[in-house]
Amino acid sequence: MERNDYPIVLQAKHVTQILGVAKSTTYELFASPGFPLLQLNGRKLVYRDSFFEWLDGKQKEAQ
Repeated sequence: MERNDYPIVLQAKHVTQILGVAKSTTYELFASPGFPLLQLNGRKLVYRDSFFEWLDGKQKEAQ
């Protein structure tokens, strides 16, 4: 799937799918400093564009 094919607000299942990691790893990521987490009524979400900007930044750090 392309970035814009995902919904504007991503759920944990989307992040898990994009990264190809276990759901438990996704929730660890959600708790990490600097992750653009959005919490609504106890749900952990992330804006799609913020997530991909964060991911692009992590990729640049790794280079």
